[in-house]
Amino acid sequence: MRQSEYTIRPYEASDFDGFLDLYAQVFDTDRDREWFDWKYGDNPYVDHVPILVAERDGDLVGARPFFALDVSVGGERRLALQPADAMVHPDHRRQGLFTRMTEAAIETYGDGEPSFFFNFPNHRSTPGNLKLGWKRVTDRSTYYRVQDPSALASGLSAPWSTVAALALRPVVGCHNWLSDRRTETADRVTVERRETVPSATLASLAVPEDRNGIRAWRDAQFYDWRFGNPAWTYDTYVAVDGSDAVAAMVTGTGVSAGIVQTKIVDVLPLPDDGVGGGRTADCLDALLARAVRDNAESDVLIAPATLPRSVAVGRGFRRDDRPPLSRVANPTTHVVRSLTGEWRVDGLDVTDPANWRLTFAEKDSN
Repeated sequence: MRQSEYTIRPYEASDFDGFLDLYAQVFDTDRDREWFDWKYGDNPYVDHVPILVAERDGDLVGARPFFALDVSVGGERRLALQPADAMVHPDHRRQGLFTRMTEAAIETYGDGEPSFFFNFPNHRSTPGNLKLGWKRVTDRSTYYRVQDPSALASGLSAPWSTVAALALRPVVGCHNWLSDRRTETADRVTVERRETVPSATLASLAVPEDRNGIRAWRDAQFYDWRFGNPAWTYDTYVAVDGSDAVAAMVTGTGVSAGIVQTKIVDVLPLPDDGVGGGRTADCLDALLARAVRDNAESDVLIAPATLPRSVAVGRGFRRDDRPPLSRVANPTTHVVRSLTGEWRVDGLDVTDPANWRLTFAEKDSN
């Protein structure tokens, strides 16, 4: 096939059915109008649907969507786009469509609004991003508390999946049992569970952090929109001192590849680089202990590595860049691409990992 047979253009309303059909074929997951409108159609940070598509003979055969976020860069509010859900129909791969759609997006948004792209490709996608002008920030590790070892082993090929599940079950069970015996810190902090996301409360907890590094701009609008994803169920845990909220965690539970997973999607306040102590650590420990207890039926619990190590490890979580999880985990790389030619935004180097303060709330997938 010749490249000239394809048309690369912005998304149009008439592409909706084709987009969902392509999504189902590529990702083996059905999505609906509610999900599409939440993620792309009604995104509050852009006035258009931020998707580039590839068309051939009237059929939509590729799409390069972007997840829009307002971010705080040293206290200044800036728009950033996160590449998400990139897909090409199996019959039209190896035609350069991914590259052409990405180049069209760079040209479309090359006027500096948004300021940059950032995303978290796996080891297969990272080289393609780097060839198109992205720069590597760092590898991002994640904490996992495996509650059903077969869920962890499901990503391995047989017979290793069975071997891993049988080998890990007694180790995981003992490790989790010991961590769950720790109640002393949790008992000193009052934790309330909210079955909705209290946007104003969370936004108030985020205010003192507005000028720290690069992260999503956490106001009430962000929380009202971000946790409206219909594919996930959210709960909020709030640590209170008298009548005042002093810390919070938002959990999201969903099913991926048949695995029930609960993520610690957001954490407030967020310690720097996984280091924290004193009253903040006590509050986060109590919040995490409650989240673990309430989600005992999930196959796996997942938390950002920005949690204090003592809190995460103490509650049965292990990092995926260290044994035993490093033997089965695929690394996730944080990359960024300037759209202005400048790699400093409002005085901060966007390629410096020390400037980023992230949870899963900045990611498009939960």
